Amino acid sequence: MSSTKRILLGVSGGIAAYRACELARLFVHSGCEVQVVLTPAAAQFVSPMTFTALTGRRAMLEDDHDGGSEELYAHLNLTRGIDCMVVAPATADCLADLAQGRGHNLLSACHLSCQAPLVLAPAMNVRMWEHPAVQANVELLSQRQALLVGPESGSLACGDVGSGRMAEPQEIHDRVLEQLSGEGAVFDNGALAGRHFIVTAGGTREYIDPVRYITNASTGTLGLEVCTALLDAGATVELLETGIEIPRMLRPRFARIAQVRTAYDLQAELSRRLPEADGLVMLAAVADYGPAQYISSKRKKDGDAWSLTLTETPDVLASMQHLRRSGQVICGVSLEDSDWLERARAKARRKGADMLLAVELGGDLPFGRSKLNCAMVTGDSVIAEPGWREKHELAAMTAQWIAGRLSEDATGS
Repeated sequence: MSSTKRILLGVSGGIAAYRACELARLFVHSGCEVQVVLTPAAAQFVSPMTFTALTGRRAMLEDDHDGGSEELYAHLNLTRGIDCMVVAPATADCLADLAQGRGHNLLSACHLSCQAPLVLAPAMNVRMWEHPAVQANVELLSQRQALLVGPESGSLACGDVGSGRMAEPQEIHDRVLEQLSGEGAVFDNGALAGRHFIVTAGGTREYIDPVRYITNASTGTLGLEVCTALLDAGATVELLETGIEIPRMLRPRFARIAQVRTAYDLQAELSRRLPEADGLVMLAAVADYGPAQYISSKRKKDGDAWSLTLTETPDVLASMQHLRRSGQVICGVSLEDSDWLERARAKARRKGADMLLAVELGGDLPFGRSKLNCAMVTGDSVIAEPGWREKHELAAMTAQWIAGRLSEDATGS
């Protein structure tokens, strides 16, 4: 980091509070000044002295003062000049306090006096996380440009399994420093204000009969990360998806969500919607082949071999170049196992895409992984060199590149 960053780390009262110790240590190791504020409930899980020892600064509790003026205005002094406020774990009660603007403890009072970016790492039982009241609070905080990291799915302290685990401290640390270093798009929330984008995600389904289909492996995760980056940069987003899992908290942020099935369905929807958009980010994994003939009733298992004739599906991205208007940005993705960079550049030229995310299909398949070996290319050059990147990092880079491209087009440079 080029200069010391000042982090205010809020710790609320959940079993995941012990993991905030590792987060504090990581920030300190990165050269940050870390001040910890605990709620009384958090202090029941982890002693304030632990954080004091880790950070070299006295961890603060609202009842840990003698009434002097310095402590009386602690919530103002603690937030003055900080670069970021991070709350980890953020329990359901804590999220409610922050969303409703309460200031009944030192942590929530600090939030009210804080003008720096806010990062939240939710942690709670899966049933609590999925409750409409909690999701409403999360959505309200997201609309105010809070960055949520997690929660993750897995085994919870109570024995349940599902979403609710606090994100890994390393993940929270990396997201915070990424944003503060200017490499992310989340805190630059005006770069795409007033712009409208279409994003496609998931693998198309080319049906053989009513229950069987050919598809491409795709979780849609990269598409959803790109949607989030565009939304955080102020854009409105339409999502065309193929039955992927969309987080409940993300759904209300879309201007529209439409489900498509086949390559032909996707092509038809894009042909209708593209003229009104400022850009398209085509991340759907379109199946290159589909059955030559659809069977209208389910084929019964009869012991005989079944031979299928496959035909090519339309090249959806390439077909959009004939519909695009001046000033639009069209991006896509290329997944190849050999000569993957050069093949991606050739695709960009052939398909008329302004930029492609080039992803290497190595022996360790990328589907469902958080990191990809990837680059950003145009038909003429490599604009981001190959490297292993988290999907959210690649999404932020994509949103920033799009914002820069639209800005160049607007100024005529």
